[in-house]
Amino acid sequence: MIQAQLSADALAGRYPEHEFVLAPLTTHGDRHPSMRLTDSPREGVFVKELEQAVLDGRAELAVHSAKDLPTLATPGLVLTAFLPRVDARDALIARAPSTLSELAPGSRIGTGSPRRAAQIAAIRPDLRPVEIRGNVDTRLRRLAEGAVDALILAVAGLERLGRLSEAHELLPFDVMLPAPGQGALVLQAIGGSEADRLANEIDHAPTRRAVEAERALLRRLGGGCLSALGAYALVDGDDLTLQAVVLDASGRTVIRARARGRDDAGVVDEVAGRLEAQGAAGLLTRRGGSLAGLRIMVTRADRQASALVDTLTALGAQAVTCPVIAIEPIAVDPAALQDLGRYDWLVLTSANGVDRLRELLHDAGRDLPAKTKVAAIGPETAARAQEAGMTPALVPQRFIAEDLADALADATTPGARILLARAAGARDVLPERLRARGARVDVLETYRAVPPAGVGPRLAACLPGVDLITFTSSSTVRHFVDAMPGALSDEVRIACIGPITAQTARDLGLRVDIIAQEYTTRGLVDAIVRSRTPIPA
Repeated sequence: MIQAQLSADALAGRYPEHEFVLAPLTTHGDRHPSMRLTDSPREGVFVKELEQAVLDGRAELAVHSAKDLPTLATPGLVLTAFLPRVDARDALIARAPSTLSELAPGSRIGTGSPRRAAQIAAIRPDLRPVEIRGNVDTRLRRLAEGAVDALILAVAGLERLGRLSEAHELLPFDVMLPAPGQGALVLQAIGGSEADRLANEIDHAPTRRAVEAERALLRRLGGGCLSALGAYALVDGDDLTLQAVVLDASGRTVIRARARGRDDAGVVDEVAGRLEAQGAAGLLTRRGGSLAGLRIMVTRADRQASALVDTLTALGAQAVTCPVIAIEPIAVDPAALQDLGRYDWLVLTSANGVDRLRELLHDAGRDLPAKTKVAAIGPETAARAQEAGMTPALVPQRFIAEDLADALADATTPGARILLARAAGARDVLPERLRARGARVDVLETYRAVPPAGVGPRLAACLPGVDLITFTSSSTVRHFVDAMPGALSDEVRIACIGPITAQTARDLGLRVDIIAQEYTTRGLVDAIVRSRTPIPA
């Protein structure tokens, strides 16, 4: 809350004519205080609910500690502003005042961070790390109660809470490198929104440059915010200096690298290359979050496959790309696009639909009228719409047609004119629900999903050795079953992006093993990871 208030104060200082109101939310990490973060099968346990609030319009901006952000961006959202970074070091607070070197052998060090635990072990292997959770006040209370003998906490957090005077030692970078992004606050918004424009005016360029270099290194190495990796970048004029450390859990293996230069990407590549040459990749496999050893088939159309393939690959899986659908444009009478101004809302239900509508508007020399609001079924569709210059005003909390219909009905008055641009053969639940609530709905079918040439032989060649098959729409399921060369092995598992896709799979005789709780590419990957390591209740 203090960090959110700091951000609101920074915005108010720049825009005194506006009011910035805090909207507190509870995150997955907050709701599971007994969960060890090292056992969490996903990153972003303190982030996702905040992102969803922005996507579905409950908030215009989210405030994050930069170190908590997953390395892969959330479609539709941008990191619009970094506040000036404060001290990125870690601090030691002991029950009996002492420094790290003065602690008695066997002392219990409270930390929930593999990075901190490993760096402490590298210097003082005689100390014992103890998992500890909770906010700063909770951890300090546990220290006072004797649950641990010392704590390692971020200087930034202590300083913001006015408790830095309780620290007994500020650990230098040669002892403890921080997490990428530590000490920096970042504001997130829907790309191209008014909130994005406003917040971007308070962006601190040196902090952005440094933190983005640290996060690029983390992404390049395939680590996450729970990896035993420390990194810190410093901007000095045109130059950027980046130093990093990667350790094994015991602290016995320590790999360091440093580089300086004016080309940030080149500096990141140099540091990453030096770390990789020393074996860093073998130290960054995240316990509980790795998909190493799995061959996972991606069946969606080529253009949409890349994000899913990249995410699976970053987690160690071998992604097997075998699209079972291709997107075939449907000819549309130009007259259907001549009077778009009569519509109150344009509804988009897929990224493919956005792409096709953009083509049609371009060919017709038309733009979407400013008065026509846009609703998108989910963040990936919203992101594509944003790229096409059609900023969504509505995204439902659950990314299915039923919830989109209900959200739109609540946002409109009876008689509202709605244009639904969609694929041929899509379910009619969306227009039917809207019409039942009094809306006047026109359906514009702009494309159809068809089997690509040679899909049967290609599928037969790809299936051997596959452990898991992903489906991201009912059409991918139908075309897969049509092209399937024979019965699937019982050893092959099926993962679906949501309940509608899962029901289609079951109706066609497939056993569904995994269903995403969040109906997005990232949600699908989360569900696959969770299936290997359950999240504690």
